[in-house]
Amino acid sequence: MTRQDLLAQKRYPIAIVPNSDALSRRCARVLADLILQNDRAGKPSTVILPVGPLDFRPFADLCNQEKVPLANLFIYMMDEYLDERDRPIPESHPLSFARFVRENLVNRLDSSLGFASKNLHSPLPDKLKAISETLLGMGGADLCFAGMGLTGHLAFNDPPEPGETDDPLNWLRQCRARKLTISRESVAQMVMGGAHGNWAIVPKRACTLGLKELLATKHIHLTFMRVWHSGVLRRAMFGPISADCPGSLVQEHPSVEATIAEIAAAPPLLNVAQDTGE
Repeated sequence: MTRQDLLAQKRYPIAIVPNSDALSRRCARVLADLILQNDRAGKPSTVILPVGPLDFRPFADLCNQEKVPLANLFIYMMDEYLDERDRPIPESHPLSFARFVRENLVNRLDSSLGFASKNLHSPLPDKLKAISETLLGMGGADLCFAGMGLTGHLAFNDPPEPGETDDPLNWLRQCRARKLTISRESVAQMVMGGAHGNWAIVPKRACTLGLKELLATKHIHLTFMRVWHSGVLRRAMFGPISADCPGSLVQEHPSVEATIAEIAAAPPLLNVAQDTGE
């Protein structure tokens, strides 16, 4: 599928932007507008945020500039790494999602905007059931930003291993917040993308929201900004709905949009030299 094909055959709104910086700025505007709209209506805003597909700094800066009221903003993070004993990795760990969101979002917000740290929730081992029940009990979050991994995973919901279930697609639809072992493919992706080949430092266990909570969200905003996203987005958005690509289940959702960087909108090309261009 060419760039033109993506726009001509789209099933939901797609915006193509120059690069990842423009992508993060556009998503910041979308999130700020949602909060402002809900605030005018006297309603809280509940959002699910990932670590990786978005730079949170443009959103924090926009809120500070426009004095966006954040007292009724509730943030649920998608996932967090666990150590070998299934404890959350400490914020001193270089790959801590909790530290990333505090440094790049929470600590950048002007205190006058009213965001309360108690309204930031991470899916930790002792909170998984409560978070799942809260999100599903409210009929889903208002908005979920989501990137996809090399396997088409959403959060750490990878394709089920062979023999793990007799009905893998329905199992994915129903999977809820839980602890898990990250797939070998996804670990390898993060070793390359987040650790520059340092295999030992990437945790192999994690807590994650399930597709049950993610797909219950009222509106899903997908983001694609990497070279290899070129193939992933085409599988997930235009290919068959399959357990081999968990992200393809977004095709069943009634309210989806995508923001795509030019590098991912370009057709996936084969390159024996493995020149990623990144």
